[in-house]
Amino acid sequence: MLEPFFIRTVVKKEKVLKRVDPLEVARLSVEKNYTKIHLIDGTGYTVRTSLVNALKNFPPEMFVKTDRAEVVSIFFIDEIAKDHLMMNGKTVNIARSYYKYVVAGINIIE
Repeated sequence: MLEPFFIRTVVKKEKVLKRVDPLEVARLSVEKNYTKIHLIDGTGYTVRTSLVNALKNFPPEMFVKTDRAEVVSIFFIDEIAKDHLMMNGKTVNIARSYYKYVVAGINIIE
């Protein structure tokens, strides 16, 4: 079982720590100096950290990189094509040079 982690956030002008279950994280994306943590229920949190530092809270095999600024959880991938993947009905683009990393990061039965 993965240990939960906490995100520092502001609720009604008061700083609080919000607990996040790692198994509910669908993807992480970078926006300038911030990393956005997208949960499976559609909510998200923005934290001032790099993608590399944010990924230290997760097992290394839990995410695959789809481009230089985004990783997705392998637990929520529904299907993978050459240039995109589907997660809960949403399309996530895969950069041409990252397709091999996406495929290498998942189990495939042929």
